[in-house]
Amino acid sequence: MIEEDSLKKVIKKALSSGGDFAEIFLEDKDELSIKCSGGTISGVTTVRIKGAGIYLLCGMKSVYVFTNDLSFAGLMSCAERASELLDGIAGGFSGHINFTTQKAANPNRFEIIPSSVGHKEKIEVIRATEQAAQSAGEKIRQLNVDYFDTDQKVMIFNSEGLRAEDRRITGRLRLQATVEVGDRSKYEWRDFTRPQGFEAFRTKNDFTSFAREFVIDMAEDLKAAPLKSCAVPVVFEAGSCGTFWHETCGHQLEASAVSRNASDFKGKVGQVVASEKVTLIDDGTMPGLYGSAAIDDEGFPTQKNILIEKGVLKGYLCDRLCGRRLGISSTGSGRRQGYTYAPVPRMNNTYLAQGNDDDEEIVRSVDEGLFVKRLGGGTGGREFSIAVSEGYWIKDGKISHRLKSGFVLSGRGIDMIKKVDMVGSDLKTDSGGFCGADSGLCPVTSFQPRMRISLMSVGGED
Repeated sequence: MIEEDSLKKVIKKALSSGGDFAEIFLEDKDELSIKCSGGTISGVTTVRIKGAGIYLLCGMKSVYVFTNDLSFAGLMSCAERASELLDGIAGGFSGHINFTTQKAANPNRFEIIPSSVGHKEKIEVIRATEQAAQSAGEKIRQLNVDYFDTDQKVMIFNSEGLRAEDRRITGRLRLQATVEVGDRSKYEWRDFTRPQGFEAFRTKNDFTSFAREFVIDMAEDLKAAPLKSCAVPVVFEAGSCGTFWHETCGHQLEASAVSRNASDFKGKVGQVVASEKVTLIDDGTMPGLYGSAAIDDEGFPTQKNILIEKGVLKGYLCDRLCGRRLGISSTGSGRRQGYTYAPVPRMNNTYLAQGNDDDEEIVRSVDEGLFVKRLGGGTGGREFSIAVSEGYWIKDGKISHRLKSGFVLSGRGIDMIKKVDMVGSDLKTDSGGFCGADSGLCPVTSFQPRMRISLMSVGGED
């Protein structure tokens, strides 16, 4: 642990060219990966990541410099470099810094620290997962099962006297497989994620069922019928289809997009931007979710942020710098993968609030259309595009046959969310995954109740 008096000197050095705010972000992270290919353990890798980033602001200008030299001399050198790059108004910082600890409990509690568990027990998890996949009754040409766990400790000190810390522990399995049905084959990967310690693998059926269903789903997809391009009503299932909100408007509601004029929501706070059925929330305080944390990566406590309420835009996800640019406060949304990245506003757990419509009636209301059970990867921005991983055709108000995956939903986000005309009452969460953006990969969760869009463009095989 670096002495606080030394950190104060580092902050003052960083501010010596006239910056008005300085922050030190310290990271100490253990990462373990165990790779299994074709039944053979092919590698065990343990990585220790330790470093610091110095973030310096002067009005709307920002500088970020990082180092893995955590000695006092190394941090002072890093601070001096940041000060030089800022090229502010000479004069320096003459104030006094008294660090005050800000306490916030992480909503994700852990019982078993991963490093306290031997490799043998983790390999047993891999073997059980592999056996479950092989027992699914389908022809598997290739199967990889990889195990990962992370234990990240962060500490943040800044020139306003803040001292904050958090510990984030996660466990994950990644399955990669090629499944054959007749003369057709398909490759896919999928993650089993948990924001917990090794207790995440205590209930064997959780991850073995995941593995079996993964393989069976791939085989069913190979038997499915292709879909031609069309424009139809679309029903999105509760749970993981919340990715729709992440891509259609989540990224546009991050203040970084608003501040650089890359969002259709710029200047629309207080205006109707969506159907009155839409209340969209981002909340980093929810227990048991992959995107939750005690604090963001600038030391602000995470919070529940209502972005859209009954169709009316209420605000944006904001960090410190974008807050200056837009004249608003941080929403506890400044996030980063690690010390080599400066923070930017990012989503945590983004979801559509439940409505009052009957779930079964949402399907019955569609004469012909699309039922989306699971979404794949996508891209966001003003225009979005999302692949469908599991979808079915609706005919005469009933779910009919399965459709071959790979077809794409696309459109302009701000237009599409105005077409939400039914939202169910059963809100279901999802296991979560990663979102990549300017500050690296961050764990997120996106979820929703069942909902319907009155008309949507679907890009099929043609």
